[in-house]
Amino acid sequence: MDESLDDIAWARRLKLRHLEVFLALSSAGSVTAAAASMHMTQPAVSHWLADLEEVIDAALFTRGRRLALTEAGEVLMRHARRMLGDVRRTHEELESVTAGITGRLHVGTILSASPVLLPRAIAQLQRSTPGIYVEVVEGLVAPLIERLQRHEIDLIIGPLDQRAHHAGLQMEGLMHDTFSIVTRPGHPLAKLRHPTWRDAAGHPWIMPPVATVSRTRLEEAFARAGVAAPSPRIETASIVALQALLHETGYVSSLAGSVAQLYRRLKLVDIVPMREQLDFGLIGMMWRAGAPSRVLPQLQACLRNEARELQGG
Repeated sequence: MDESLDDIAWARRLKLRHLEVFLALSSAGSVTAAAASMHMTQPAVSHWLADLEEVIDAALFTRGRRLALTEAGEVLMRHARRMLGDVRRTHEELESVTAGITGRLHVGTILSASPVLLPRAIAQLQRSTPGIYVEVVEGLVAPLIERLQRHEIDLIIGPLDQRAHHAGLQMEGLMHDTFSIVTRPGHPLAKLRHPTWRDAAGHPWIMPPVATVSRTRLEEAFARAGVAAPSPRIETASIVALQALLHETGYVSSLAGSVAQLYRRLKLVDIVPMREQLDFGLIGMMWRAGAPSRVLPQLQACLRNEARELQGG
């Protein structure tokens, strides 16, 4: 493939500052706000925008009370964040080489689904290759997919989600998990010998956010039992917040089965002995095709190994 850009007239004139100003304008919606956010003067921002539109040979915004992207602006927007993300990642890798670091990985996780699998895989990775630096960020699926598309992270670990497929990402299942109903230790619901979903609905709840896999599975379980799902008193995707709230409020909640078992061993929660085996679904990894990280395959191999261990081989 010919990698020369000689036939793309604007490519050699485009500067990273053009893209930074363009993204600031798109986010701020006005020259005044963009200039303030970038600590620049308004004429300087206007100059960079005019120069970029001359380079691209297309208007990027319609001018009004608030700047709005044109069709050409939408096209540039789809690539600008990724291009700047690539520059940042290249800078990080070059710094890593200088500092003697083997490589860098940025991992996004829906931590409520993978607090056992991911730490074990990272520990295995760093035992075999101590020089790899790993950053872990927690979030919900949709924002993490956006960050993956912008090349800000290399991999997502959590419940496999069709939104990743629609975004053109690679997906691989690693392990099936259940989910459990949990309470603080000693809660009356956890002491029942054969608790029902009606019993569970009679207590106040802490639930995952709407449209998450955990919330969907929970509502499906109530529906199968013919019981209306209770309206949550609290919603959170953070298992750290959830653990603290369970102890402070005495409410009822749910956790992925592997997490609930770990927390019960640590005497942090009780598991409510529901008769029904509750299927959480497939936990896996999502990443971009052609991901540039040279150490990503090593983490993926560790994740596969640890998933097999957790599933009993």
